[in-house]
Amino acid sequence: MSHITHANQGLAAVDAKNWDVAIGKLSRALQTSTNPAWLLARSKALINVKRYEEALDDANLAFHTAYERNKRDSMIDAHYRRAVAYYRLGQYANADCCAIYAMRLAKGHAALDKEDVRAANSDEDGFWKPTADDAMAEAREDPFNQTRPEGAMSAAQPAHVGDWRRASTLRIQALTAMKKLPADDEARKATAPLRPVRKELSTFNRSNDETAESSKKTEVTAQKPVIPADAPLRLQDFQTNTVMSVTIFSKGVNKEKLKVDFLPESVRLKPLVYPNGDEKEFLLQTFAEIDPSTSGYAVTPNKVELRLVKKEPGKWSRVTRDAPEIKNIGEKDTESQAIKEARQQAMDEADEKAKDEKAAAAAVQAGAANKAEDTAGATGPAYPSSSRTGPKNWDKIGADEDEEEEAGVNDFFKKLYKGATPEQQRAMMKSFIESNGTSLSTDWDDVGSRTVETVPPEGVEPKKW
Repeated sequence: MSHITHANQGLAAVDAKNWDVAIGKLSRALQTSTNPAWLLARSKALINVKRYEEALDDANLAFHTAYERNKRDSMIDAHYRRAVAYYRLGQYANADCCAIYAMRLAKGHAALDKEDVRAANSDEDGFWKPTADDAMAEAREDPFNQTRPEGAMSAAQPAHVGDWRRASTLRIQALTAMKKLPADDEARKATAPLRPVRKELSTFNRSNDETAESSKKTEVTAQKPVIPADAPLRLQDFQTNTVMSVTIFSKGVNKEKLKVDFLPESVRLKPLVYPNGDEKEFLLQTFAEIDPSTSGYAVTPNKVELRLVKKEPGKWSRVTRDAPEIKNIGEKDTESQAIKEARQQAMDEADEKAKDEKAAAAAVQAGAANKAEDTAGATGPAYPSSSRTGPKNWDKIGADEDEEEEAGVNDFFKKLYKGATPEQQRAMMKSFIESNGTSLSTDWDDVGSRTVETVPPEGVEPKKW
């Protein structure tokens, strides 16, 4: 079993709150790669089994590996996890200090900011000065927090405002707890540096982890069903008239290893981590054309976010051209290219025929309507009446044979179109539409290379509406 599979099983165990199983699985994955997302997940699991010192070591190491990979999201999470560990250890000043580190990173400060947060917030004796009231006032008044709630799509919303609020809440909890300590308690002093001391990866006793894993195996099976090999990646989308944003949920993607190719009608990503832990190529065939040169992407520990710039502005009815929306590259294709092309050609011909028949029906109906208007003009107007059956045209009494003639004309047009060749049908449609219903020709050689002019009946003047 690969380290990627162990990592994904560990992350799933964290989501299911199976802490001991998570620690065992993530520990095995971390022996191959010190992925910051896996370190942070193991730190969370260790917190929940009250192994606070080890959780702090993982959070500290996660900061270093995230800094080396230039992952701001993970660095923010690392400072937050440090704050949680210090809070559980009862070191409230250190917890508040690390929460401030996380909040400053969320606001865009440099990862190794030169400003000394500890010195700025400590008195001459080294005791921490901020209070819970100070933290609450900052949460109310800081402009960074005066934004729409997280989840509302807005270009004005800062990218990490949710991380800022989470750390701010922890600050208030830590400073409230510190308020109850004696004035000279050492827990009131902040000793946590911005760049923590780096320790080697902790290797836990495998026998203990496997024992815990065995005791939880039945529970995990009951709570988390086996993920099938063909389980697709989950997608989420949001669009404007010019941009389609697509989120692909994939945990543990290696940012350095991932290759993303933007093509005019698709996006190819290789590799992504599927729900069952396999690493495979993924192809997203877009509903319409995109501009590859201006499209882009971003990678976080749990997802890949695509920003697809539409070549033509407008709303897309769905993300992809075909349903189903996901195509897994590498799976056996049992359908030959020739069959696919033949099927597509048949579909196109069926669509074209349906359009022609619909247009022909409209032409026949319009011709019948024009004839009815000409007949009404020749025989005189219909006179007003209060009859429940509507007004009568007394000039048409006894002229029922005209209706039979009209039905005969309709039948004639239908038979003419149905019995015509495809070339004659195209000539009929082109001449009828371009002449606004005043001409009908079956000679494609005559009308195919010119625009058929409108020739209204005598005494009628054409108008453009």
